[in-house]
Amino acid sequence: MEEKTGLAIKKFNDYIDSFTGLSEEQLTNFEIKKNHSLRVADLALLLAKNMELNETEAQLAYLIGLFHDIGRFRQLKEYNTFNDAKSVDHAELGIEVLQQGDFFNDLDEGQEELIFLAIGQHNKLGLTKDMTDKERLFAKLIRDADKLDILRVITDYYSNPKATPNHTLTWEMPKGVSVSKDVSKQILKGALVAKESITNELDIKVMQLSWVYDLNYRPSFELMMEKRYLEKIYNSMPKNDTVIEIYRKVKVFVENKFIA
Repeated sequence: MEEKTGLAIKKFNDYIDSFTGLSEEQLTNFEIKKNHSLRVADLALLLAKNMELNETEAQLAYLIGLFHDIGRFRQLKEYNTFNDAKSVDHAELGIEVLQQGDFFNDLDEGQEELIFLAIGQHNKLGLTKDMTDKERLFAKLIRDADKLDILRVITDYYSNPKATPNHTLTWEMPKGVSVSKDVSKQILKGALVAKESITNELDIKVMQLSWVYDLNYRPSFELMMEKRYLEKIYNSMPKNDTVIEIYRKVKVFVENKFIA
């Protein structure tokens, strides 16, 4: 399996290196997305092994993790933004890139289609209902791995008071002193917070807390608990009744999932 993943990484790196004429900021953002993709691939593989998937399934999980954001590079080059709403759906663009390129050597058509489907679902608010059990498994697995790495990155950022402001994490939103009513309503009813509802940085943190409702597998909850991601987000937020209520809600949800 190491030989196969090594070849996939080479193809991944070769594709990224094919872009020219990038600004310094774009080069930095390319490196950020490259490293994120490599970490998500490792996380997907770790989750697959902890879920006792077979070697072929674990390899597919790794490939989905590695290529899930492959569309980000063309998105940044052509639109100079990672904001899908202002450019293009990066997951759909990623599928187009993979279909047009030579990224997979030894996969059959069904395995490639499984990869495309999982990548297409990784950034959606919810999963489409029309999927087989196997398709749903891999779609859920990449969503877990992706969120876990983003939680690691943003909690490192939130925990460092001297961190340089990072607009890719704060979306250039105002800080905010209270949670928007629509955002609060969504998370307190046990739903994912929609990006369209976000009006400030505090709302972004509440949205990130709401991701607990979209984690799927026990190893994912175990890792989140071990790394104390929810606690770190909460510690970076102003304390008021609404924030305290939100944190209590998601913490109880995770604890119940963890011991279930």
